[in-house]
Amino acid sequence: MIRQRTSHLIRRAGFSLLRTTSEYRAFTDLFVPPYSTRVEWKSGLGDAVFTLYGLTRSRQPQVIVEIGSARGRSTCALALACRQNGRGRVYAIDPHTVNSWTEIGTSGATERFLRARLLDYGLDDYCEVLVSTSHEAAKGWNRRIDLLFIDGDHSLEGVRADFELFRPWMSPDGLVIFHDTSWNYYTAPAGAQSEELSRMLADMGVPQYMEILKSERYVSVTLPAPPGLTILDPRPGGFVFCPPDSTKETASAT
Repeated sequence: MIRQRTSHLIRRAGFSLLRTTSEYRAFTDLFVPPYSTRVEWKSGLGDAVFTLYGLTRSRQPQVIVEIGSARGRSTCALALACRQNGRGRVYAIDPHTVNSWTEIGTSGATERFLRARLLDYGLDDYCEVLVSTSHEAAKGWNRRIDLLFIDGDHSLEGVRADFELFRPWMSPDGLVIFHDTSWNYYTAPAGAQSEELSRMLADMGVPQYMEILKSERYVSVTLPAPPGLTILDPRPGGFVFCPPDSTKETASAT
């Protein structure tokens, strides 16, 4: 019994020591309860944070553009993956103005909170915060994009503009990720339906835009658990598994 208690105390002490390092503290604050629930992210990202982090770790993008940072849970997850990859940079675009989507219960302090998290986690070198609308940021944009995360203006016109503004800059193997794509399937808990939530649901245009992209031959896969995350190939028709030249070579070989 004494040995078990001692072992438990040693593990707790070791864990506490690990938490003093910025990288481990970032990981636990983002992904590991109860630490992830203690940080006031006030984020609707949910478990999609694991997908963003995993894709970044596996694909090792050099340039990541995020449209819509709010308080920065997604921003920090992307930047942490870049840090662990030893390469890559997140360009976090958000005007940080008060709006009904990202400011609930935050007193409008999204930029200050985001910068404090990046500083605490030692992620400054892997993220550039652009306090700007996507339209303004796109005017001077001149870099190839490997990963584009769109979670900004959720109206049909807004999400369409974000995609069309930055799609021409996508690298040949780049991916686009849309958040809130299955919002139409969201059901508020009993008693939680407010006037503000009703207005947000009425303004939601992301699922509609996904249908438009589908009709235009864009290929995507959706993780449907509300609010939904969709990974899209920015090339109409999607990835070409058998390019014309390789098809000829295969035919001649047989």
